[in-house]
Amino acid sequence: KQWAKYPAELGQEVLSRIPVRNDRDGRYFSDPHQALPKGGYTSIFERMLEDPKITVVTNTDYFEVKDRLKCDRVYYTGPIDSYFADLGWPKLEYRSLSFERVVREDTPGYFQEAAVVNHPQNVDAESGKEVNYTRIVEYKHMLNQTSDSTIYFIERSKDGGEPYYPVPNKENKDLYKRYQEMAEKEEGVTFVGRLANYKYFNMD
Repeated sequence: KQWAKYPAELGQEVLSRIPVRNDRDGRYFSDPHQALPKGGYTSIFERMLEDPKITVVTNTDYFEVKDRLKCDRVYYTGPIDSYFADLGWPKLEYRSLSFERVVREDTPGYFQEAAVVNHPQNVDAESGKEVNYTRIVEYKHMLNQTSDSTIYFIERSKDGGEPYYPVPNKENKDLYKRYQEMAEKEEGVTFVGRLANYKYFNMD
C-alpha cells in the first residue's frame, strides 16, 4: 500500500525495517532508551547552524548556484538521479506523502492507543469503508502532554511531490547501481542520506 505495489514486487529489506510484535509494547522501536530532544529537533539544528562561519541559504536550487560555491567538499543529500540529470538516464522511483492535520477538541485523553498506528489494510474490516491512509501519528503521546484537545496527522502515500521513500525493486536497484558508479567517480562530493544513497536510514 505504501509503495502501491504487491509485496512480491519489492525487496525483502522493506519488511526487515518493520517491527512485528506479539506483545502489548506500544512503541514503534524496541530500543531500551528512547527520547526526543527537549526543545525539539528544530532547536538542535538552529544551534548547529548558529556559527558565523556557516551560511544558510533557503529556497535555492543547488544546481543553479553550485558553480559559484567555493568549498573543498560537498555533502549532497538530494536525489542522486537529480544530481546526474544531465546524463539523460531514467529517473529513480520515489514515493511521497501528504499530511492532513486534524485538531480534535474535547479529547482529554488520546485519539488512538499509540503514538504511531500504521494502516496497511485497504478496507476497514468492521465498516467496509476504504482506508486511503497509511499511518496516523498523534504527538500528544510522545511528549506526555495533558490537554483537553489533541492533534494528529493522517499520512497518505502518493506519487509525485517531495521524495520520501525509495522504491526498492530490482529495476530501481539496478538503475541506482549505475548512478552509484558515477557517484564514486565524482571528486570532492560525498553522497549522504536516504535520497542520495537510495536506501532507508533510520535516524539512529
